[in-house]
Amino acid sequence: MKPLSPTEALAKAASFCSKGEHCIADVNEKLRQWGIEGQESQEIVKHLCQQGFIDEDRYIKAYINDKYRFAKWGRIKIEQGLRQKQIPSPMIRPLMDKIIDMEEYMQTLRDLLQQKRKTLKEQDDYTLKGKLIRFAMQRGFTYEEVLCNIDD
Repeated sequence: MKPLSPTEALAKAASFCSKGEHCIADVNEKLRQWGIEGQESQEIVKHLCQQGFIDEDRYIKAYINDKYRFAKWGRIKIEQGLRQKQIPSPMIRPLMDKIIDMEEYMQTLRDLLQQKRKTLKEQDDYTLKGKLIRFAMQRGFTYEEVLCNIDD
């Protein structure tokens, strides 16, 4: 694939952003794949941000909502996913607190634990608890949250 001109890359990046929510890191990666780097890449991203194609807050809200509601991820895993997208923690936490209702969050954890419990054949309570704790922590829930809900 031949490198795109900056004008072509801007049009292609605008199309990419209009099809779904993307963060600056996603767009920078696409531009790098298309052969656009350095100052040209920064200018394209700046233009897309000014035109409303890229909005980090909107992206964070969509990411948190999708991963929490559909993938049933915990707060830790969601935050790690956003940090991989090069989004700073101070932007993440306030939006996460606003979007995720703690009562619903804990109910989601209880539901996940109950579903997982049905699939385990362990008779020993110690081994069963260990597997449930590991499962929930892999989904991004804290150890304390899991312990509060594991006996339910």
